[in-house]
Amino acid sequence: MSSPPERRNSPVVLVAVLITLMVGVLLIAVVGRVVSRGLTTVVPGTALAVGEDGPGARHRSDAVSPADIADNPLLSPGATLPTVDCALPAFGTGPDQLRAYYLAGIRCLDEAWRPTLRATGLPFTAPYLDVGDRPSAKCGFAPAEDEATAFYCSRDTTIYMPRTRLLRDAGPEPAYHLAILAHEYGHHVQSLSGILDDSTRLESGVDEAGALRLSRRTELQANCFAGLFLAAATGRAAITTALGDEALRSFADTSGTDTHGAPDTQARWATRGFEGRNTNACDTWTAPNAEVN
Repeated sequence: MSSPPERRNSPVVLVAVLITLMVGVLLIAVVGRVVSRGLTTVVPGTALAVGEDGPGARHRSDAVSPADIADNPLLSPGATLPTVDCALPAFGTGPDQLRAYYLAGIRCLDEAWRPTLRATGLPFTAPYLDVGDRPSAKCGFAPAEDEATAFYCSRDTTIYMPRTRLLRDAGPEPAYHLAILAHEYGHHVQSLSGILDDSTRLESGVDEAGALRLSRRTELQANCFAGLFLAAATGRAAITTALGDEALRSFADTSGTDTHGAPDTQARWATRGFEGRNTNACDTWTAPNAEVN
């Protein structure tokens, strides 16, 4: 259950929570406390019934522990993202403007992650994008606005960024939208590599506390992957140093939850990716429990 809302002074970037009910079935939804222009609301998460294995299922390693997930080729020995020059259009809140901004962001994320995945022997496919206000994901019933603001569905490999929800909750600041997009794309990377599927399978065999810990490891890794991308793109082309730094800082501007970890933990893992510059810096799976709380 979410804690009571509290006043904050700056907008918050939304963080994602792993929603899983069946082995190999993944839906990533952005949930949590959302602050925009000093007004705070609580967006609680919920579990959803969903469908088939994601694209990474064929790469899974029959993991039986978090340490097994850490042996994923994406994490061990790891790979460095190449620097990328993102050609982003001017940020605007109109339907066509916002879609164009997200699509350009995804193209740049593709350029960073495609060679990285291939270097570790993993295939690559770009995700789809849906910005409609009434999303209908193949993972099952799409979350309502009071349940999620943005989410990723592995079954249709689509990042769902409902425009009205995002503008209402994240506001018009491009740095926060960029951070959300990079985080959701991080879940796509986890899906392609099989990490999400392995985590889901592990969650089905542990108690509630264990499942929450696995969720935090998954979500914090998505933050770390977002940090990796920001490091590869910040200070180049459209992602100026100011824009990239603000996007990175936004990971600290959120409330703590059992599914995501404390605000400083969320920020720490994003920074690890930004400073580590290698996917092996994002091994949340063998990190001590104290580092994923």
